[in-house]
Amino acid sequence: MTELVDDLPPRDLAELRLRAEQYVRAEEDQLLLALVGELRGDGQWWTHLWAPSAALAARRIGDARAVALLVEAIDGGFSQPELFDGELEKVFGADAEWPDWQHRMAANIPAPTLELLDWPDAAPIELTLYAIDPARVDALRNRLPEVVPGSAWQTVVRLLEWVHDRWDHANDHVEDPDALTVLDRVDAGARFACVEYSIVLSQALNAVGIPARRLDLRQPNHHVGVGRGHVVSEAWIDELDRWVLLDGQNGAYWIDAGGTPLGIRELQALAEPPAFVPAGSVEPLTDQQAASWFTYFASYSTTGAVPAVPPFAAVFQGMRVIRTPRLTGASVHPDLAAISTGLGGTVERPTVRFAHRHPYGTGIRVSGSPYNDEWALDLTPGTHELTVAVVTPYGTTAPRRFAYRVRD
Repeated sequence: MTELVDDLPPRDLAELRLRAEQYVRAEEDQLLLALVGELRGDGQWWTHLWAPSAALAARRIGDARAVALLVEAIDGGFSQPELFDGELEKVFGADAEWPDWQHRMAANIPAPTLELLDWPDAAPIELTLYAIDPARVDALRNRLPEVVPGSAWQTVVRLLEWVHDRWDHANDHVEDPDALTVLDRVDAGARFACVEYSIVLSQALNAVGIPARRLDLRQPNHHVGVGRGHVVSEAWIDELDRWVLLDGQNGAYWIDAGGTPLGIRELQALAEPPAFVPAGSVEPLTDQQAASWFTYFASYSTTGAVPAVPPFAAVFQGMRVIRTPRLTGASVHPDLAAISTGLGGTVERPTVRFAHRHPYGTGIRVSGSPYNDEWALDLTPGTHELTVAVVTPYGTTAPRRFAYRVRD
């Protein structure tokens, strides 16, 4: 087996990959095969992406190199036929050697070189948002479409569509995770990958007062191969009282049978993909494409933490450690509508004190009335009930019940 080395400068390699990706998508088979010599220099992607792609291209046009290219990929460690949405089996499935090739591809998946079996875990973590530098918030907000008054969810859908439409996907990246940097480079003609869609969407949402984080999604066996990861956003929606996963690259979100948008925890619990709904005028994906994206919920990281249970493969695609400030088994999805309750006052005038932890909350309302510092209890005999809610730029969060009883 020939040892492959990335011998191209980073910018030349990015441009080569972009050309090859365009040829693969358009099924420009002759043009892709003409790049084989250069693509062999892409040591990271040759075995796992370009060699099998070239094998498919060669078989489609009757080029005799088809089998040799596929075998070369398998000999080099290729283990992801699912990356090609069934095309490899469709094109090579009639070959007598196909069952053996399938077995060898499965055998190419190695055990993780580093697997954590247990770790210390302290108290539940604080919420960490994925926001732009505070000094740049106003400049970013000025680049965004107007919010929808009274509705965080409608604002989210508008921004999801807006971000998706800013550029066509390509496998390039910015070094600085800053939404304004991405947008400036897009205006200059650059195109980026899922990471940058998440940067712009997450930071845009926070800029308009909607709590948002970045989610790094991973397929099973993420410790090996290529294309095992996908980056999306996650936002807390006040009127839905929940976290929702938002895919900026695809301009879509997942919903259950009742139409409720879903978050990562609900998606991980499902055995079959639910509906993948496009935002606004975004072109919908096919069922097969949606099913492919559904495979990315095996594990994930969110801004500030990796929620995981042992065993957990700590290396991604054999290239890097999954870095995080916190590896935790605790929930990383705090209820931002939650309210804490304290007591004060005197026996003659007892009071309650309410506090919230919503990052963009501007106050509290008690049974629809403004609240300032404390609330005096009504000492009329009987049972009393109050509703307590956080005030946000989009109205109030889901109300929480406070009840008490007074006896003679």
